[in-house]
Amino acid sequence: MADRLETTERAEASDAAPASAPKAARAADRHEYLSHPDVLRIGRIPIHFFAVAVAFFAVGVAAMPLVITDVAGFFYQMTPLALVHTFTLGWITAAMMGVMYRYVPALTHHPVPYPRMAIAQLAIYVIGVSGMIAHFEIGIWLGLWLAAIAVVISVLMFAAEIIPCLWAQVGRGVAETGMFMGVCFLVLAAAIGLTLGLDKTYDFLGGSVLTNLSSHVHFAALGWVTLTICAVSYRMLPAFLLPKIELPAAAIWQLYALTIGIIGLGVTLLTGVAGVTLWSSVIAASLLAYIFTIGRLVLTRRMPLDWTSRHAICGVLWLVIAIAMGLTLTVTGADGEYGSRIASAYGVMGLLGWISNFIIGMSYQLFPGFVARARTGVGWPAVTIAELSIRRTRPFVFIAYNLGVAMVAGGLLAGSIDLAVAGSVCIAAGGIVYSAVTLWTLSFAYRATMPSAARTDLRILPS
Repeated sequence: MADRLETTERAEASDAAPASAPKAARAADRHEYLSHPDVLRIGRIPIHFFAVAVAFFAVGVAAMPLVITDVAGFFYQMTPLALVHTFTLGWITAAMMGVMYRYVPALTHHPVPYPRMAIAQLAIYVIGVSGMIAHFEIGIWLGLWLAAIAVVISVLMFAAEIIPCLWAQVGRGVAETGMFMGVCFLVLAAAIGLTLGLDKTYDFLGGSVLTNLSSHVHFAALGWVTLTICAVSYRMLPAFLLPKIELPAAAIWQLYALTIGIIGLGVTLLTGVAGVTLWSSVIAASLLAYIFTIGRLVLTRRMPLDWTSRHAICGVLWLVIAIAMGLTLTVTGADGEYGSRIASAYGVMGLLGWISNFIIGMSYQLFPGFVARARTGVGWPAVTIAELSIRRTRPFVFIAYNLGVAMVAGGLLAGSIDLAVAGSVCIAAGGIVYSAVTLWTLSFAYRATMPSAARTDLRILPS
């Protein structure tokens, strides 16, 4: 599979070259194209985002055993909110931005319009996210919404880079359409989050704090993250699995239905009008349709399952359970002791079970390929995906991480602090091992040295 993905990466870069290179370089050969400074900057930007994302993930999982008791008490406290944003902004959003910076221009054959702005966007994003997490922890709302302004600015810069690439393909390609709508939801979620922070200082919003917070959460977790993952997985999983069937044309309608449901749910939560159960059911139905489609692809696969596929499948199973928890919340509400337990478990299943499993699995294939391409771009010795990967740790990461998610979610639901703490230790063990190995892989984008697996006279490089 590594060789197949590496071939795909080369094909994408070759196809994208005529559209991505500046006009003066379009007639130049491949070496001249790869040497163009703007292309090299964009080639490294995804790696920067991945390194930031994995570092935040390591911080988040390491902090979990210390914070999980507060989460079990009540999720809407400053320290749990700091932990949640470490995962949602620091880990998940940063990783997805990195993938889109590399994947979208190659997929659409459209250059990123402002390549020099990307590094500034990353710097502002890291400053803003770090500031938000720190001010959540120390409980200073003024500093929090100032940091949130930086995050919103960074998100707008990211949208200005990505939306022009996707616009012409909206309604044509499944992945392109879903990613476009996902970026729009990211901008909306960021704006609502900033508004919630300002409200803590100036107290101008009406309605319930929890329902306003829920609209922000669902626009971000469902609109930005889940919608984008659905869209990207429709494109990537067939490449990894080589199923015997084609992706059904109805896949794009699943994305439209999910989008309508998310908008309906978010608006009803913000305005307080009736319809939460209706729109939640629409979302659940659309996600079940997604699960059915992915299940058919998996069952008809030509390739054996690897750890990328196992994490993706496990993530989908967590999504099924999270759907059930979400529908339960529409009945019980998030206030009250049992509602708070369900909401906390729902968040763990969604963020760590569904979304993080998918990112971890995809990173096993994507990150080494991106590093190999970045090295080629600067003329460093070529390495293969296999040489940039440490596979022996993957079974431990998979078992420890998912066992931990199950223990934490079960402990939160049952009100068992000891079980939740033990589970968070398992998550930390699996997450820290994953982070260390992944940062080792990413480090070869910043140094010309070669991994030890490549230091042999019997190496075989793909032609």
